[in-house]
Amino acid sequence: MMNKLSKPQLVNPARSYAISLTLLLLVWLLCFSQTIWSMVAIWLRSDTYAHGILIFPISLYLIWRKRQLIATTPLRPAYLALLFLLALVVGWYFANAVAVNVVSQLAVVLMLPVLVWLCCGWQLFKLLRFPLLYLLFAVPMGENLVPWLQDITADITVAALQISQIPVYRDGLYLSTPTGLFLVAEACSGIRYLIASVALGMLYAYLTYSSRVKQLIFCLAAIIVPIIANGLRAYGIVLIASLTDMKHAVGVDHLIYGWLFFGIVIFIMFFVGGFFADKKQQQAITGTALIEPVSPALPLSGAGIMLLPLLLSLLLPPLSQQPAFNTQQLAQSLSPAADSHALPQFTDSSAQLAGIWPRNDNNVWFYTAFYQHIDDKKLVSWHNQPYQSNWTPASSQRLQLQFGSQRLSLQQVDLRAANGQKRLLWYWYGSGDFWSADPYLITAMQALGKVLHFSQHGSFYALSVYYDDNPDNASKILKDELTKRFELLVAANSNNNVEAGLAKQVQQP
Repeated sequence: MMNKLSKPQLVNPARSYAISLTLLLLVWLLCFSQTIWSMVAIWLRSDTYAHGILIFPISLYLIWRKRQLIATTPLRPAYLALLFLLALVVGWYFANAVAVNVVSQLAVVLMLPVLVWLCCGWQLFKLLRFPLLYLLFAVPMGENLVPWLQDITADITVAALQISQIPVYRDGLYLSTPTGLFLVAEACSGIRYLIASVALGMLYAYLTYSSRVKQLIFCLAAIIVPIIANGLRAYGIVLIASLTDMKHAVGVDHLIYGWLFFGIVIFIMFFVGGFFADKKQQQAITGTALIEPVSPALPLSGAGIMLLPLLLSLLLPPLSQQPAFNTQQLAQSLSPAADSHALPQFTDSSAQLAGIWPRNDNNVWFYTAFYQHIDDKKLVSWHNQPYQSNWTPASSQRLQLQFGSQRLSLQQVDLRAANGQKRLLWYWYGSGDFWSADPYLITAMQALGKVLHFSQHGSFYALSVYYDDNPDNASKILKDELTKRFELLVAANSNNNVEAGLAKQVQQP
């Protein structure tokens, strides 16, 4: 009598999911190790983003707390997640091409929850959505909020000083009182307090409340309270310095005072929030998870998508080594510039020019810098600033000027120095023959040019003029000089390449 052969049974059906997810995470780690290390390097050197070191351990702990629920969660591969993974890889590829670190880092971190969704299904992703999305706090971001926070801090400080009947005159970010002159610098923006408060506040809301409404209210408080508190902190510094004839709350001790003040504010916020804490109800854990078989094609598909950038780099032709700019005629129009404080600061450019265009009424300062795609240097970055740190903006606006058939978008900034000097600055960026005051648009154009491997360069242009009382007259001087020299600027760009046609299409109104 023959024994019937029974089908082999998988001893541990969840093991195939664990292996698939592990393989995908290894490929993720290998493919994007450079981007991951760039985040780690920022955590180690920056006090503002040092909290990033703790984010991954916190996320792992939050996942471990749900281990019993994970064991009873159905597992089912979600092939729809492949589309999201592909979008993130493409986004990373373009951002990495022009070294936009915050976008490439965001894309890499967001791949982790997508890989969990892809491998284990929507149910498990829904269960772990907070621990997985909390990883976004590991990305060093928020520097673009600094100018906005500086303005808010200055507004709150001035309002509080006026309520206290302390005379104050504001000129840009400079605050003048009878005791002395104060500058709302980048360090006074409160970006460190805000990032730390939001990261801690969202974690506290998740662990303390089960009500979505309470969680939302506390998260909003974690954003609003530190902004207002930082304004009051700055007011306190000015007040103490004024009452003590500038003997206290200046220098290092005002930083110590700031962190002490922030600690007290966070403690009060958490203490008050504790009165509204929800009692955590123990969820009954019964039954076993429904686990569908996972196909070997799943990890192979995910790994193949993450390996696409490497394949594209091998297939595309090399970038052109020939510069797409010619600055000889432009250089001949300039006279040497002695005052370097009026010039922008751009590093590691392929070529740059600085000087003045002499005028009878007032000299115009000019600066330009060019960046080639064959270099791994960035045109738009926090290292490259249109004005130096000894200048602060009093106002800023976007201008649209017409030069013949060509329209130019540029940024106008009214600048102030501590010694009372005033300067009007015009600047804009370029990508090939396309010019714009929008750095994000220029970065996108550069990424397109580098990814598609046609020769396209980046550039920056700035004109400025000192003035006494009339900014409108300064604006007229800049416009007259730019109209006079515009053809020289156009000639500095090579028109005999692919990007010229692309730029002209973009420039059409």
